[in-house]
Amino acid sequence: MKQTFTPIRIFLTILFLCILFELIIYGELSFYHTTNLTFYGAALFLILGLFGATLSSGFFDFFNYSMRKAAFNIRKGRNSDEELHVKPLSKVVGKGYHFFLKVGSALLIVCVLTLLAYYLIER
Repeated sequence: MKQTFTPIRIFLTILFLCILFELIIYGELSFYHTTNLTFYGAALFLILGLFGATLSSGFFDFFNYSMRKAAFNIRKGRNSDEELHVKPLSKVVGKGYHFFLKVGSALLIVCVLTLLAYYLIER
């Protein structure tokens, strides 16, 4: 049976690793440390997801095409009869960024909930 990486599995794995890391490093579970550790994971996944969303939106398509055309003209010469066929960058990236946004959002929700619990319960 093939194991698939679903956002829920990755989220639970990272949350488990954060709690395990917290127990190893700090020797206790606290809302404060859980907030800090889950924020690191959330930030990483959200940065990757937002970077992918920006690329797939088509914002950099013209820039990518221009750079490839300039490099093509330098390599082949300006009077080349060959046509330049460049797939848009937004089509190359695709929709894989949704995975990172889902995992990062779930971790951020846990981060905010533990931060609220820290201020309402522990302090």
